[in-house]
Amino acid sequence: MAEISGRTDTLADIQAHVQALGRLMPKGPPRWAHHDLTFGQLRLLFVLGQSGPVSIGQLAHTLGVTDATASELVDRVERRGLAVRSHRADDRRVVDCRLSDEGARLLAEIQGARQDSMRRVLAVLTADELSDFDRLLRTMAERLSAPPASSTSTEGATPVNPETPGTRPATAPGGGPA
Repeated sequence: MAEISGRTDTLADIQAHVQALGRLMPKGPPRWAHHDLTFGQLRLLFVLGQSGPVSIGQLAHTLGVTDATASELVDRVERRGLAVRSHRADDRRVVDCRLSDEGARLLAEIQGARQDSMRRVLAVLTADELSDFDRLLRTMAERLSAPPASSTSTEGATPVNPETPGTRPATAPGGGPA
């Protein structure tokens, strides 16, 4: 990986820094957690929030579950007042599902909490550091979204050394392996 302060960062170093940041974050459940939703139910709400009215079959496909499982998930969030089902006017056999007003409020609350948390974390950076961070995130997104050119498409990329922290391979005076 890129040389910083005369040493090479490893994947373990980066993971340790991410974990340290996690330990510094506020503890406890977010305000919206009182809804006591499962991960699957939350995922369903996010899909509905992004897609608008969706048929049970489309939900099942998007979530990677059976129609029966998707229908059960919708039942659970509908009982909590977070989603609404309706038959399509043009084909009564098709049941669409959408967020209720309460479901939309919950998603807005979740997204607001995520944004507040991100603002608190990013507030420790200077304007220049924030610009650098944004540039690096954009670079990563662009490279990850680009189709792979070939098996030798790592040109310009910096390998992340999977070694454990504190153990560095010996290097010869020219920088290569000893």
